[in-house]
Amino acid sequence: MSKNEVNLDNPRQVADEKAIPVLEYDEPLLIFSLGDWVDYEEAIPGGETRQGYGYKREWLESSVRKQHYQEIGESTCSWWKLSEDTIQQKGIEYVVAAYRGVTRALFRIKPDTWEDVFESDAADGHGRRIGWQFDIVDSGDIFDQVVGEHGHRIEPRPTQNQRYWPW
Repeated sequence: MSKNEVNLDNPRQVADEKAIPVLEYDEPLLIFSLGDWVDYEEAIPGGETRQGYGYKREWLESSVRKQHYQEIGESTCSWWKLSEDTIQQKGIEYVVAAYRGVTRALFRIKPDTWEDVFESDAADGHGRRIGWQFDIVDSGDIFDQVVGEHGHRIEPRPTQNQRYWPW
């Protein structure tokens, strides 16, 4: 194991994550709890292509994560079963990528960059998914309050589909 890899079986590292302060932020956010990384090339808003989605374990190391904010943003910016109208009505400007219950990166939704795709074979009959272009937020007051150097723990959301903060 290299020095940048995190040993998820190491009780000390797991305890260190539990010692991270809880997120205390009162403004509305979208928080996406990302799963483990999946290699999957697909188009994203703005005519770009991402190489996968989710979160890579090597990004747990802060210095490595900072070098991959663009890739994390691409993983986070699409394709979600959400309502653009609801997001705008709630006044949400910022999106948070979280992994293992800790905030990891912050992005600002670029206004007027919404795009949608349709999955005609969606099992639930609702195949519309949305995405947006983003700006990386890696400094400033909002960054410090939401992510900072080591992230902030987020308490489990009340329902599985809840992504709107505060919950």
